[in-house]
Amino acid sequence: MSWLIGAGLVAGAVFSVRWNWWRRTRRGLPILMYHKIGHPPRGSRLRSLWVAPEIFARQLETLRRWGYEPIGFQDLKDFREGSKPLPEKPVLLTFDDGYRNIYTQAFPILKRLKMKATIFLVVRELGGENLWHDPAAESRIAMLSWQEVREMAEAGVEFGSHTMTHPNLTGLDGEKLDWELKASRRAIVENTGKAPLAFAYPYGAGEDSLELRRKVQEAGYEFQCGIHSGIAPTLQTALGGPLPRLFIRGGDTRLDFYLNLTRGRARL
Repeated sequence: MSWLIGAGLVAGAVFSVRWNWWRRTRRGLPILMYHKIGHPPRGSRLRSLWVAPEIFARQLETLRRWGYEPIGFQDLKDFREGSKPLPEKPVLLTFDDGYRNIYTQAFPILKRLKMKATIFLVVRELGGENLWHDPAAESRIAMLSWQEVREMAEAGVEFGSHTMTHPNLTGLDGEKLDWELKASRRAIVENTGKAPLAFAYPYGAGEDSLELRRKVQEAGYEFQCGIHSGIAPTLQTALGGPLPRLFIRGGDTRLDFYLNLTRGRARL
């Protein structure tokens, strides 16, 4: 009998490490971070970046059942300026990079469920491929075209900048950094007619640097997103500063999804 008790304690410890059910519930704004919607190519070493379309649809339907209301950065701006309150349970859906599978796989689901979303674009690679990835680790895949971006913008999808080329911003000098921040913003304005409100740091690099955060703000962005895991307190969304996000992995379970939304982290 003692071995059964011991095995149960070990299983409980493993469960508690894998799933952070013991963290306290947090209120605020969960910002979900997706990358690719589809099935990973053979040999992909970045399979966690891929969420199957059927799982993505199920996650959005679950958000609806749990009472979450998707918002955009324009809603956050209105809230910050005092012109519009946030819903009781807001959630913000974001996609990093701007892969074409967002248009072919995610966009139809977003339209069907009438949900808002924001896509952070690697601007110079639009119409091409994900050149910042090492092809030995991840296959080259198609990026969005400007025509697809404009179609989604007309349907209410918001767009933000993820720089021009997806570099590590901490290694750039002033002129190159300015180009990555400002030229990407300018291109989005020229192609959609709307100034992007938000910027997402590639790899999360630089989100903890006060100097880089100041540069991003000076480039005209009103909101900044990083990759630190967590739920943004409502006050933080009003005051600015890098907002934490919840990385949605392709292998996430329903429990992972629930813990991310309620605890701000599903795993250690």
